[in-house]
Amino acid sequence: MRTDHLQRLVFEEINARCVWVQLDAVTRAVLTRADYPPPVADQLARALLVAATMSSGIKFDGRITLQLQAAGPLSLLMADCDHDGGLRGIARLKEGAELPPTSTALFRTLAEGGTLALTVEPARHGQRWQGIVPLEGTRLDQALESYFRQSEQLPTRFKLAFDGERASALMIQKMPGETADDDGWNRLEYLIDTLGEEEMLAAEGEEVLRRLFHAEERRIFPARELHFYCPCTRERVAAVLQGLGQAELESLAAEQERVEVRCEFCNEAYHFDQVDLAALIQGDDPDDSPTVH
Repeated sequence: MRTDHLQRLVFEEINARCVWVQLDAVTRAVLTRADYPPPVADQLARALLVAATMSSGIKFDGRITLQLQAAGPLSLLMADCDHDGGLRGIARLKEGAELPPTSTALFRTLAEGGTLALTVEPARHGQRWQGIVPLEGTRLDQALESYFRQSEQLPTRFKLAFDGERASALMIQKMPGETADDDGWNRLEYLIDTLGEEEMLAAEGEEVLRRLFHAEERRIFPARELHFYCPCTRERVAAVLQGLGQAELESLAAEQERVEVRCEFCNEAYHFDQVDLAALIQGDDPDDSPTVH
């Protein structure tokens, strides 16, 4: 049974790191919350893999977000992952836009003038950081490799695989500083080039990593569980409604007996009746305990 998890390795002699990600339950949880066409679902699943992979570098309580924006039919692709392995994602389509028939063709429309952004945001204290580059390449893995080449000057390789149900990712990255093995990085690149999508999706990560790197000196860290998580709460939604201002809330109360606000990420619906709206207009919180999904 495949489990949703992230596994980290470090090749100390080569001064490089490796991250393996497996997603099954998370991709199902995200993709079943909206009626995404297959090409969009494919790109969103790959974005979730990237967000999970990038979270391996978080050293504090916080969240890392991958965001792709473009003017084409797929206007926004976003996925994020927090320090506890909680993942969520969303794709936005232009209303009435005609989608390309394949995932590869869809990504090309993203790359036409699109941008790629990685954002690291501490949960409490600390400085928010964001890197933005033009989208390059014909696949998401190529775009990420280009990002690290331009923004971080770190040689990086990605492998992403998704078959409609299962998803897997492998990343290797050369770290700054000297290496005791001059040919080590070339060997790692050669090894991951032997890895096909079929093997990535059929085998457990432990088996894949053992097959690839059994001859390399490596340090293996404990695996980290990954899961779907949306931090929306009734309390947060109420705060958003209050931010509309008293006049807007009074207008809503006059027009509707009950206001529904639906989270775009988890599709959870929050309802506010006339009593709730009156409390918000007065600056109070609705009398209901928040729930997190």
